[in-house]
Parts: sequence; C-alpha cells; structure tokens
Amino acid sequence: MIWRKKWERNWADVKYCGEKCRRSKELAQNDDEANILSLLQKRGSSSTICPSEILRPEDKQDPQVMERVRQAARRLVHQGKIDILQGNQVVDPTAFKGPIRLRLKK
Repeated sequence: MIWRKKWERNWADVKYCGEKCRRSKELAQNDDEANILSLLQKRGSSSTICPSEILRPEDKQDPQVMERVRQAARRLVHQGKIDILQGNQVVDPTAFKGPIRLRLKK
C-alpha cells in the first residue's frame, strides 16, 4: 500500500487501500473462522487441530496466511467459541508464542 496525501492526518489508522481490499480481507477472515469451527466440529469436542490444517497446501509456507489463521483463532477465543492450547494448557490469546493447538470451548 502506498501513502496517499488524503491519509496524511490518519495514516496510522489506515488499514486498507480501498473498499475492495477491505471487503476481500473481511471475507478471508470470515472463511478462516468458519473453517476452524467446521474442522473442530467434525473432530469432536475433545479433539484439537493445528492452525496449519486450515491452510491450503500452497499457503502452508506463507507466514502471512498462517498469521491470518492465528488471528482468526484469537477472534474466536474472544467470542468464547474455542480455546488456544500450548502443551495441553489454555493460553492467553494475546500473549502466546510458538506452536499452538485449537479446540472447541468446553
């Protein structure tokens, strides 16, 4: 995204270059959340998944796509739908680092 004069006063708040980009980003986020919930529901209440299981094979090496899925997981935690686990312990969605697992909220 390139800086524009009309954004001069609020550049720090600009997230999208335009309406089309905003809509496509929101659709991808909603898809990630739906995919996480769908896969968890198929596995059962006590099963966990790795966020990489949500990704398509061509996206597995792209760190931006993986971070998008992790952000979707954080949003689902804040909605009270899932837990994020490390070492079978529930972790704070704002403070974890490293590999994680996801499970439906008990």
